Amino acid sequence: MPFPTYSVDGVALDSPGWHLAPGTQLRPLPAVRSVEVRLPGRAGDVPVLGLDHEATSLGLTLNVTDRDHQGRRGGFPGLERNLEALAGLFGTRHRLLDLRYHVDARTTRRADAEVISSAEPEVDVASARARLTVLVRIPGVYWRGTDLSTWQARLLTDPPEEGTVVSWLSGSTAPVTDARVEIRGRADHPAVVDVATGGGFTWAGSLSPNQGLAVDCAAMRAHRFPLDSPGDHEDVTGLVSGIGPGSASRWLHLTPALVRGNPHQRHVRVRAGAVSAGEATEIRISARRSFL
Repeated sequence: MPFPTYSVDGVALDSPGWHLAPGTQLRPLPAVRSVEVRLPGRAGDVPVLGLDHEATSLGLTLNVTDRDHQGRRGGFPGLERNLEALAGLFGTRHRLLDLRYHVDARTTRRADAEVISSAEPEVDVASARARLTVLVRIPGVYWRGTDLSTWQARLLTDPPEEGTVVSWLSGSTAPVTDARVEIRGRADHPAVVDVATGGGFTWAGSLSPNQGLAVDCAAMRAHRFPLDSPGDHEDVTGLVSGIGPGSASRWLHLTPALVRGNPHQRHVRVRAGAVSAGEATEIRISARRSFL
């Protein structure tokens, strides 16, 4: 497989039957939703921070041949079979497509995508070749790493103001909005805050030494569970309160920040604490890295 390249639902877009045309787009940089606030007597606009990104679109242009997956020529019938295969691949409507950008053999970025437009194939019957252009949309904006991992640390009663680096998420360029946070062990009124934005959540409850709290930041739900039987849980969503910017619509967006002005080094820091906590109480954050 040549790099860089794309794949859709596990199907490589560079293969004997078709390949990406030169000039195919890389991942576009998303724009920010524009909001203009103007006040009499003040020049320009009032700056509004924390605005969300707009969805992005990506054009994929494929040169289609008459070769099968083993590279054998099939003439015009072979070309037609390849076009039908691509039509079925991009024609999925009951779910989002699994679109992946392969930087190299070890680096992959993933996004959910939908096809919003496609042009009629430009077909050269004599040479059994065609050119197909497809426009896909990334409704969730951010591209994700493919590996899910869990970071853990001790839950403190007096966490440092600068917070603690969530090492697994280092290198991200976009907010992680769907982390799963768990607190295991004795804790009273725990709170988790993203240092970069000041946003986070608090939980107005208590955990015994054999209990845990699981918070789904994407679904904005929380439950308390016994550590020896995680399947038995109690919904405690009503005791969670968002704090900081954007708290009306989100709980915790883990946001990367530059380290000493170095654009190649970015860390996510969290400040996790509680009014009181046991010596063995720990916090766990499970997430995939996020990229613009």
